[in-house]
Amino acid sequence: MRAGDNYWQLLNNRLNRKSEVTFNNKPGEEGAWQTRIETVAANAYGQLRYDRWVKERRRKVDELSGGRIGYLHIQAMNQPSLRKFEKEIREFRNKEALVIDQRWNGGGNIEQELLAILVQRQYQIWQPRGTEPSGRPFAGFFGPKIVQNWRSASNAEMFPAGFRALGLGKVVGTPTAGAVIGTGSYSLIDGSTVRTPGVGVFLADPKRTNMENYGVQPEMLVDNLPEDTLAGRDRQLEAAVGELMKQLQGPKRNVAIND
Repeated sequence: MRAGDNYWQLLNNRLNRKSEVTFNNKPGEEGAWQTRIETVAANAYGQLRYDRWVKERRRKVDELSGGRIGYLHIQAMNQPSLRKFEKEIREFRNKEALVIDQRWNGGGNIEQELLAILVQRQYQIWQPRGTEPSGRPFAGFFGPKIVQNWRSASNAEMFPAGFRALGLGKVVGTPTAGAVIGTGSYSLIDGSTVRTPGVGVFLADPKRTNMENYGVQPEMLVDNLPEDTLAGRDRQLEAAVGELMKQLQGPKRNVAIND
């Protein structure tokens, strides 16, 4: 396949059908090979890339922490992401610390539910015979936590602001976008729509700071530079794990490394 040729256009609108494609490392038939591929829609392809990105970061956290720290990513502030968060919190309950990554999150409306889970305090430990102990409430995480922020907006800004206000841990990354305001959509007579601001969001501080145009400042300012991306390095993730490892100065618990 030659650079510059729009071969991808030939695969458009071919869902559920396999296409035979010829590959070669030079412009010619000699040495070429053929294979059949099944195409996916652009949205599905994007989700596959996202899932791989999350898996790579989870593997890196395991590597940097020796399996002591868990990692999860909040893709959006919506109900599917909330259910995934609840599931992964339970999966990581035996980890000693947790990286909560919400980078590239465009918002939604689940910050209350997320913070209600994280603000819980452990009140009992159950020890079933022959199995590992589990804390109560079961759907909670009680070890050190850190939130990663980078290029997030709206409800994904309210979350780290609340995380900090409740004393749950530090925020690492870059300031949020400062795009925090509730809007409503209204239909016009010509069939078009217009969105107008309707709800302001303010910090519960003495100044009652308006979160619109207010980027939530991280305690640890770390940016991922273009050269980091090219080198396959996640400087923000390294900083988050490093900070949590400083907090885990006690003896190592018996924790498993995720596959």
